[in-house]
Amino acid sequence: MTHNRLCIAALFLFCLGPLALFAQRGRGSSQNIEIKIASPVPENSLWGASLNRIAAEWTRISGGQIRVRVLHGGTEGGEAKMRSSLDANQIQAAVFTTFGLSTINPSIITLSCPFLIRDDAELDLVMREVQGDFEERINNTTQYVVMAWSKAGWVNVFSRDPVLVPDDLRRHRLATNAEASDLNTVFKTMGFQLVETDLVDVASKMASGAINAVYQSPASVAAYRLYTSLRNMASINIAPFLGGIVMNRVTWERIDPRHREEMIRVTRRIASELDASMQRTSDEALRVMGRSGLVINRLSAAQEQLWTDEVERALPGLLGTIFDRDIYLKIDAIVKRYRSGQR
Repeated sequence: MTHNRLCIAALFLFCLGPLALFAQRGRGSSQNIEIKIASPVPENSLWGASLNRIAAEWTRISGGQIRVRVLHGGTEGGEAKMRSSLDANQIQAAVFTTFGLSTINPSIITLSCPFLIRDDAELDLVMREVQGDFEERINNTTQYVVMAWSKAGWVNVFSRDPVLVPDDLRRHRLATNAEASDLNTVFKTMGFQLVETDLVDVASKMASGAINAVYQSPASVAAYRLYTSLRNMASINIAPFLGGIVMNRVTWERIDPRHREEMIRVTRRIASELDASMQRTSDEALRVMGRSGLVINRLSAAQEQLWTDEVERALPGLLGTIFDRDIYLKIDAIVKRYRSGQR
């Protein structure tokens, strides 16, 4: 049972982050509105269950005027295909990762800048201050409306040999998701050897020697039992997975304005409850792997500083290209203020 839950969580975290439901621009009444929500996650998962709850709540709030069908398990295709289907109004909502959301507004990828945000407390603080900026950028300048945001965990380095400092990782061949192109660019800029592969192929490529490290969530590594070969995890968090629950504007503008605020409120409550469940899944994954011999290598403050120094050296070529300069500076100021004890 534990393994099945971890597999399901892994499918979301690798393909996804971070989520977003979107609705396109248009006119009409709230009578008999059909909303199809596309999701890459299986129905028998934490995300699948949460989407089913959201669907039921939207129908209840509208008094049955809105009928929602969730297309679970990637039946609508990957993020690029879902975005195309949203634009054509073939679906009215979809679940995206941070990377998918950044194709709608590129500034969102700044949240995934390596080692910028280090833990949940910092992430919560950052989101309280920048969430409104992202929503304004999406709601006011695109064909989509943000309904909610959700945390989907963190990525860490898992490796065959201990990785404590950047030079340790440079000696490894690091598996990466091809869809995380912006983050991959960052790691290449820092001089790491990347091997693009699907998560399901990582084990076979480890056996052949093509890769000997991954940066992934604990849930993903546990689900695919990669820890049987990759027995070391660096304690430093690389970046958070984030997504949003958003809707396409054509559909949003058909919904009775009296229902909209309640739909957003309920969607955000369910997303918040999901955050807590995802954290428990990650904690459970670490316990499972620890019992099987995974070693979590605790980095010293000096070693952690080496990682942040690597990013800072690469930043001049990344700000204004991969990462939004204004958003980066705002987040950097927030976390530095927090770490200095200022709230």
